[in-house]
Amino acid sequence: MKKLLFPLIALVLGCGAMAQSLGEIQGTVLDEAQQPLPFANVVTTYGDQLIGSTTDERGRFVLKPLNPGTYTVRISYVGLLPKEITGVLVNPDKITRLMGEVLVANNTLPEFSVEARRWEPPLIDPEEPSKLTVIAAQFESNPLRKSPVSMIASLSPDIYKAPGSNELYFRGSRSDAMAYFVDGVKVSGSLTGVPSDGIASITMYTGGLPARYGDVTGGVVAIETKSYLDLYMQRQAGLR
Repeated sequence: MKKLLFPLIALVLGCGAMAQSLGEIQGTVLDEAQQPLPFANVVTTYGDQLIGSTTDERGRFVLKPLNPGTYTVRISYVGLLPKEITGVLVNPDKITRLMGEVLVANNTLPEFSVEARRWEPPLIDPEEPSKLTVIAAQFESNPLRKSPVSMIASLSPDIYKAPGSNELYFRGSRSDAMAYFVDGVKVSGSLTGVPSDGIASITMYTGGLPARYGDVTGGVVAIETKSYLDLYMQRQAGLR
């Protein structure tokens, strides 16, 4: 039994880790003359894992694959001041873009310094205006977080929760015209068994549904749960 049990546990853990949808960060790096800067180093970290890239001849870079979450991106080049962009939000199945990060010459400052700024997500995604994604850090202070269905309804004016029930209505459509997907798997009926503390991100589609969601006509709530690394880091930080 022991010989069969351990491989089974490893398989289950592996499947859980792979179920989480990934995102990426793209951007461009320029010099003081606003010209593309090739061969600049761009790195970020996820836990103890270092994820890096180098800009191409057009100054472009891609950091992937990245688990949903908030990252700090560091850009460096020999002879130029390094730059740090904090709070870069990565959503599942989404590209986060950094536009025109400029590195300046390090020939006037006597001491080593790093230019830093905090990334701010756009209020509206022009590519997908009917899609809204929030991550755990954005709803951890929501007073309704212990009730995921109520919290989802509070996040978008296009979603209505019927009083005294857990039915959601998207832009006036019937409650049976929407669906939940948890780690890519469709959940039949109401949303149960998903604790708010285990949610990494919630994506709400109120229109223009992707083809992968089949015959759903009203709306979709796609939930990504936290990976085992997310839960480990959360426990190490003393968070609940």
